[in-house]
Amino acid sequence: MQKNILVSQDLSCYGQVSLQSALPLLSSSGANVSVLPTALLSTHTGGFKDNTYLDLTSEMAAIVSHWQKLDLHFDGAYLGYLGLSPLQYLYKNLSTLLKNNALVLIDPVMGDNGQLYSGFDETYVTAMKKIVSQAQILTPNLTEAAFLLDEPDLITGGIPAAKIALDKLREQYQIPTILITGIALTDQQIAVVGNNGKQIWTEIRPRFPTSHFGTGDIFAAALFTGLMYDLSAKKACSAAMDLLQTAILQRQKSTDIDARIGLNYSVALPDFLNHITQGEKHDKRQ
Repeated sequence: MQKNILVSQDLSCYGQVSLQSALPLLSSSGANVSVLPTALLSTHTGGFKDNTYLDLTSEMAAIVSHWQKLDLHFDGAYLGYLGLSPLQYLYKNLSTLLKNNALVLIDPVMGDNGQLYSGFDETYVTAMKKIVSQAQILTPNLTEAAFLLDEPDLITGGIPAAKIALDKLREQYQIPTILITGIALTDQQIAVVGNNGKQIWTEIRPRFPTSHFGTGDIFAAALFTGLMYDLSAKKACSAAMDLLQTAILQRQKSTDIDARIGLNYSVALPDFLNHITQGEKHDKRQ
């Protein structure tokens, strides 16, 4: 049966980030994807100046009101980059849009490298602490995990700190599965560490010398796609990391593309979809 999925994050009109990257990926899996955009930007905020920004909270309320008249409910929801007012709205109203036992993935986008992103402050952190308890899957990086726990010493602790953060986040917020993303091990390796309450596991991949906008958005969308195919979090994570690896390798072959645009993952999509569909069959046999 086709699954109905909700994605809520900002829409940057130029640049492969947020909804621009998540929507094609999720739709390619065969799911029926609906979007609840939180803001409209002329470009994303990485590397561009003077971008426009339109908060869509009031329109979100109007959209949801119409959906409720249509009795729409979703099998799963993926929340990414939100902004304070949309976050507060979703905190109060997300549950009204979900079916029983719906899968909710929250990527608590708010900072990296020890700092909050521009435009975010402690008020936003406090609001994020409230909404993450509605997630079944949480995907912070170490900086975001540290802010959620009020423990800044975790930011530079690598895998040992990630494992501590996983235990504390699960205990404090009662979230079944958490993945700490983007852990730099060396100049050559990067890792994701996960905890589903039964085991702690680590996925390691090569680290590239260049950075690319939107990789976190692609990872979370790919992870969510795998989870909606009933893959385990570990297998879905592996498939998502492989997709990113292929997309980055392809980008490195192109020297004439503006790095601010983000990643085009289309070359990696066939292998990714094959990975998750074959993994689904294997997981269901177990």
